[in-house]
Amino acid sequence: MFLSGLSGLPRPLYLGENPIEYGRLSRDGLRLHFYHEPSPQIGQNYALRLEVDEVDLLYVGCEAAGIVHPNGKLENKPWSTREFTVLDPSGVALRVYQELRE
Repeated sequence: MFLSGLSGLPRPLYLGENPIEYGRLSRDGLRLHFYHEPSPQIGQNYALRLEVDEVDLLYVGCEAAGIVHPNGKLENKPWSTREFTVLDPSGVALRVYQELRE
């Protein structure tokens, strides 16, 4: 599955098959739950932001897995974050960022 390409995340728990009805990832106190939403209108206009402590390290793993969006390379943003974007297979944007400390 796509999310297991995120560096350092263990293999997710899945329930159901094609589509997966429910899934869970966890690591270091973070628990991400996801589920199948049957209405395409719900997911079409949503994006997800993940705040992490080591964005550069995660970027290296995602780049190696080939899941970084071509227009979402790692960069510092004017709003004081360092971030990159991946798209999951259904087209949902996952923006991964770290706040920049001054």
